[in-house]
Amino acid sequence: MAETRLDKYRKYRESLNEVKAITNDEEGKEVRRTRIVNDTTNTTSTLPLEEVLGQIDQEQEDTSTRILTVKKIKIGLLISLGILLIAGIVIFAAIAWRN
Repeated sequence: MAETRLDKYRKYRESLNEVKAITNDEEGKEVRRTRIVNDTTNTTSTLPLEEVLGQIDQEQEDTSTRILTVKKIKIGLLISLGILLIAGIVIFAAIAWRN
């Protein structure tokens, strides 16, 4: 029959106790001391929040202006094609109905 949850949890607690016993030796204590962050070892390479947010805002502005210019170009082309089509129809009608 399968193990119960209590048996599994008991084994888990025992394994944790073994790990704690191993880490209490001198090597474990030295490793923990070297991992402590204080003013002298706090040399991070993180960027300031303002700089990161500024870059994000600048990037969004660049893409939005590019999208607007593409839309403006498409609208301009459609308007010019419409005007040319209407002018062609008017000229054709004038020539066809002149006789």
